[in-house]
Amino acid sequence: MNKDFRVTDNGIESLLVIPEIGAQVTFTGMMFFINLSWQNFHGNTEGQCGTCDNNRTDDCRLPNGTLISSCQKMAPFWQVQDNDSYCPPPVPVPTPKPCTPSPICKIISSKVFEMCHNIISYEYYEIACNFDVCHMNSTWIGCVSLQMYAEQCALAGVCIDWRGATNGVCGFKCEAPAVYKPCGPQVAPTCDARFNMKFISEKNAFSALETMLWEGCYCPEDTILLAPDKNNCVPNCSICMLPNEQWKMASETWVADCKNCTCNADSLTVSCKALTCPTQEPLICDQKGQLEITETIGCCQKAICVCDGRLCPNENHTCPVGFNQMIKMGVCCPSYSCEPKKVCVFNISEYMPGVPVPMRKCEQCLCTNQTDFQSGLLKIDCHPLQCETNCPLGYAYQPVLGKCCGKCVQISCVVRFYNITETIQPDQVWTPPGNKCLKFECVKTATQFIVIEAKIVCPYYNEDDCIPGTTVFGPNDCCKTCINKTKICHVSKSSTFLESNGCRTTKQVEMTTCEGNCRTSSVYSMQAKTVQHSCSCCQELATSKKEAELLCPDGSTAIHSYIFIEKCGCLETECTVKETAAGRQQRRRRWSRLE
Repeated sequence: MNKDFRVTDNGIESLLVIPEIGAQVTFTGMMFFINLSWQNFHGNTEGQCGTCDNNRTDDCRLPNGTLISSCQKMAPFWQVQDNDSYCPPPVPVPTPKPCTPSPICKIISSKVFEMCHNIISYEYYEIACNFDVCHMNSTWIGCVSLQMYAEQCALAGVCIDWRGATNGVCGFKCEAPAVYKPCGPQVAPTCDARFNMKFISEKNAFSALETMLWEGCYCPEDTILLAPDKNNCVPNCSICMLPNEQWKMASETWVADCKNCTCNADSLTVSCKALTCPTQEPLICDQKGQLEITETIGCCQKAICVCDGRLCPNENHTCPVGFNQMIKMGVCCPSYSCEPKKVCVFNISEYMPGVPVPMRKCEQCLCTNQTDFQSGLLKIDCHPLQCETNCPLGYAYQPVLGKCCGKCVQISCVVRFYNITETIQPDQVWTPPGNKCLKFECVKTATQFIVIEAKIVCPYYNEDDCIPGTTVFGPNDCCKTCINKTKICHVSKSSTFLESNGCRTTKQVEMTTCEGNCRTSSVYSMQAKTVQHSCSCCQELATSKKEAELLCPDGSTAIHSYIFIEKCGCLETECTVKETAAGRQQRRRRWSRLE
């Protein structure tokens, strides 16, 4: 600042004032605004900002005096001719689409700026705001027009608090500790009395602007700016400045550079005295690995004990089986010890509680939970080995050479039949009481004892179907047989139609069949050691040939010969049967070998 011009910065924008020519220039980084006095610049300005004659129709004038309709097209013609500067050629702009007025631009004509409407016309600012928002597709750009209009209102003496009406779109955050204020002085007072006297209190060419209030970044309430060129806000001006640009309050004391310093409340100067160090008591460093050194703590020297690992004894410490190595850290060096585990130890091996220990032959040794107070390990408890001499049925206890205990050896077969348990010696046969159809035989093969079950399956027998006096027992007194009184092999007659190749008898023809029972038996033979079968079948004994007349679908007739059984009887035959899977399984069960 000097007598010819003044530059102020409120944290938001910079203001240049030249009183001699009545010019004011504001700059925010996004825009600049030039305000010229009418008496000095009427009719003698030209360029991108137009002609100063309060007539907007001739603002878009080219350097040769030609007027065109677009100031946007006019602007490139006023470039400065400088070899060191370069401006890119203008880019053709497409025809703009109609824009819808933006809500943020309507704030200019709202009650927010109502106090300024009669002083500064707002229409052009609102038009410019809508143009910027529409063509730059950004709501935020409208803040520039609102700020410019608020700036002109402030220069005219009307301060408007407008940013809060934008719902945060145009909010501004100041650099701490400064805070935003919508209306503040153009030149903020500071703790520098000479600065205040010269630029605030003294009447000069700039005094006309001293009462102007505008938005900016100022110290918070109840604080004041420390100096015009520093961003420090202090509660009052009774402070002492320090060389590092810090400050202390009056009467405040502190330690700096090993000196006790005080901010004198009367002179607001700093006075310091050398710091007095306390006397230290004698120090003893007698632990392993300790070393005495002198250390500067704060501003005073003090003897302290420190650890040096190189002074610790070099120990290669190991523990025997059953012990854990414990390391306990001393003041500086570790100390080692062996702590017993909860285990038993035998033959350089560890055993957990409850685990057998192979300690003595023919003794059962077990690791217990009891502690041996002498070693600290768990005790091993041994007892003579208890051999199991009680053998199951069919077995006998026999000693084993080279073993502590013998074993149970099988000497006979064991048969369990319902609630009867019987032992059978090898090559013996046992028949259960009341069941002569079932026999069990004990066979020894090498060291195995096998039970062979022989069961005679009796044919169907019903005493009511027998001719009285014909019932007899088969071999081994097992199965009953008789002559059936109602189902003896005989000729059975029936009537039916005969058919052949589509031709059929016109009436039923008498037919005969052989049906009825014949004697059949299966008997187990102890000598042959197998089941012997005897079978006979109901078959024809005498037949004759007969003929029948068949009627065909085409009306013709045919003679068909067939066999007519005259007599039936029982004839001996070979016993064969088609065995099913169920039959094989049943047979295997009958002949299973039981141990």
